[in-house]
Amino acid sequence: MSSPIRLAILGTGRMGRIRAQHIFASPRFEISAVVDVNLAAAEKLAKEFRVANFGTSLEGVEYDGLVVSTPTFTHLSAIEGSKDNTPIFLEKPIAEDAEGIRKAFEIARRKGNTLCCGFQRRFDDTYVAGSTKVKNGEIGKVVNCNVIFGDHPCPSIEFLKEGGDIFMDLAPHDVDYVLNTLDDKVKSVYATGCSSDPILKEAGVIDNATVLCETVKGSVITLTMSRSAEFGYDQRCEFFGVKGSVSVGNVKKHEATISNAEGITTSVLAHSFPQRFAQGFAAELDGFADVLEGKKEWPVSEEDCVHVQNVAGAAGISFKEGRKVNVL
Repeated sequence: MSSPIRLAILGTGRMGRIRAQHIFASPRFEISAVVDVNLAAAEKLAKEFRVANFGTSLEGVEYDGLVVSTPTFTHLSAIEGSKDNTPIFLEKPIAEDAEGIRKAFEIARRKGNTLCCGFQRRFDDTYVAGSTKVKNGEIGKVVNCNVIFGDHPCPSIEFLKEGGDIFMDLAPHDVDYVLNTLDDKVKSVYATGCSSDPILKEAGVIDNATVLCETVKGSVITLTMSRSAEFGYDQRCEFFGVKGSVSVGNVKKHEATISNAEGITTSVLAHSFPQRFAQGFAAELDGFADVLEGKKEWPVSEEDCVHVQNVAGAAGISFKEGRKVNVL
């Protein structure tokens, strides 16, 4: 393994740029190449991070690991086109459905590649601290878990109309985190939702949803999700056990508090996910470096990826058909 570790970045969109920022800032990595089907976009990102090698394909590129931040439907071809015996970091979901995820891992095994799916809550300090308390048994058996996901800023109407599936977009990260914390799986789901905008309602698109999950071990998980939290990126998770509770709270833009005759005022929340999960994204890449150096295995398994995708898919079916849907 070279030192620093050479990473090729495939994809220069929003997540590709975020990954590039964290890779560039880490002493454990160097960006060996930037690749995108849009050559101008690849060149722009490469110049921003002082990378000499850029292009529209991985052919001839030297790299120890690959970071794939392209649209989900391109992931299978990216895995197929990668070098053999190379760890690959991919954004969630690895594929558009469970069958595709299975195929992705099958291709990776054939090539000797390790697939590392990005679920950053497993690496975020606050979420890890909450999970550790629960796993250590400090609140006893967990009977209920409540998750709040308020997105910010709200995506455009056009984005939501063209395919912004709230269940697939917002639920997977929290579903993965909660199930990993509980060492459990979802048995069944019931989902409902509504549209806050007449245009979305007419198009049959919901931007607010609630999902009720029953787990195999007997816990109940509630996920309340919204496309718009006007006060910032709202991310909360509460575990209720027979001996107590654990709360994973929000991160504010700053910690200054003003107290005067009009009351007590504090900050809005972090602007969006790049700010809220900056530490988690960096730690996630450190975890990827550990995989590349043979120090650790990636914590997210094929079964984890498949199950989370099945839960999100079942929630969508439940909403459309107005019934409880069995996952297992």
